[in-house]
Amino acid sequence: MASLAEDLRPAAAATGKLPVSLKLGWSSGAFGVAILMNGISGLILLFCASILKIDPWLAGAIIFVSKMFDVITDPIVGMWSDRYESPRGRRRPFLLWGAWMSAASFAMIFSAPILANQWLTASYVFLALCIYAFGYTLFNIPFMAMPAEMTDDTHERSSIHAYRIVFVALGSLIAGAGSKFALERLGKTDPQSYMWLGLGCALLILVSTLIAYFATSRARFTLRAEDQPSSAMVQMRGEFAAIRTNPDFLRLIGVKFFQLMGVQTTLAAFAYFMVQYLRRSFDTFALFGLVSTIATIAAAPLLVSLSRRTSKKTAYFVAAGANIAYSLSWTMAAPGEPDWAIVLRAALVGTAVAGNVTMAMSMLTDIINHRLLQFRRKTHRCRGSIDRRRAAFDGRLRQQAEFRTPPERQCRSGAAAGSVVVAHAVWPGGRVVAGGL
Repeated sequence: MASLAEDLRPAAAATGKLPVSLKLGWSSGAFGVAILMNGISGLILLFCASILKIDPWLAGAIIFVSKMFDVITDPIVGMWSDRYESPRGRRRPFLLWGAWMSAASFAMIFSAPILANQWLTASYVFLALCIYAFGYTLFNIPFMAMPAEMTDDTHERSSIHAYRIVFVALGSLIAGAGSKFALERLGKTDPQSYMWLGLGCALLILVSTLIAYFATSRARFTLRAEDQPSSAMVQMRGEFAAIRTNPDFLRLIGVKFFQLMGVQTTLAAFAYFMVQYLRRSFDTFALFGLVSTIATIAAAPLLVSLSRRTSKKTAYFVAAGANIAYSLSWTMAAPGEPDWAIVLRAALVGTAVAGNVTMAMSMLTDIINHRLLQFRRKTHRCRGSIDRRRAAFDGRLRQQAEFRTPPERQCRSGAAAGSVVVAHAVWPGGRVVAGGL
């Protein structure tokens, strides 16, 4: 554990391998996050329009506005966790709060009542979506900041995220294929089916996110800086200034924004496209989800190994190529699409998810820490020069005052502690890959 006097510097260099139990424990939180995000993204439009009888335009509007609420809360929670002080670390308490709120919101959404008119029903769903957005942010923003504090080894960060992507794949399987498989048998037009599905998934979300909280009790973490700005607005301006001067960070975030924006657009329309256009039953989702999950789990260690032999950027581009091929292949899809084509697409997108998530998040922490080290080196050089000048000046003062200052009253000034402001912002979204990372 770091002390406050050490600012944001880690308590000790951690360049060796982390315990597998810690990687598994932390990564288990991604299982609940994947169910939460993919379950709602994949079903909410269909649920609102078909079950709650909300006009599609109104359902789309409340979903969009709730996403804007999420955009606002992301930096707020990020700064809050940066400034929070607790014996359990800055991040872990948020995991506990977010676990309960996320699970409750999932149950709320799929237990939505059909009220007197669609505006009242839409208002309830909007409130539940806002609670979901805040619960997701409360858990996931501090959760994703933890690997950078756990270890200084860049390849260990890739390994941590490779474990995470396995849980993401399993959670996505439950949220995507599992939920559709269950609804096909419980009754996909029965509101009670969605209620039981919501309660079951909420329990899985709660258990997995609480495991992540308890399993990281012995993980290395850092504390806030002593001289961190007292004003949140001052801190926010400083963080945005740091972002503007970090071109690598801006480039990676820009790529991820467009890429993930495409993914979310595809995900929102996927159920409607498969059922209404391709005329497939929900059982097709089980096949698609199973194959994509196997592909993700198999591709994650292979891409980590490729990144060690070449570079993380190369592995990321391989995954991006799979993503592009997957997306473009749907332009040739038509009713009566053969099963082998569905399976091939599932394998492609599973590989893409493994690389896009693992490599992007690993590179993000590398970029932030590289910038942090550059800042520290500049700070130490500057401070060294100031200290030398101050020492010479203090020496002259002591020589002049020595005859009248008792030895027990003389003192030496200690070096001021350095401050670090790390901008952390990851936007969810899509598909387009830009060059020059």
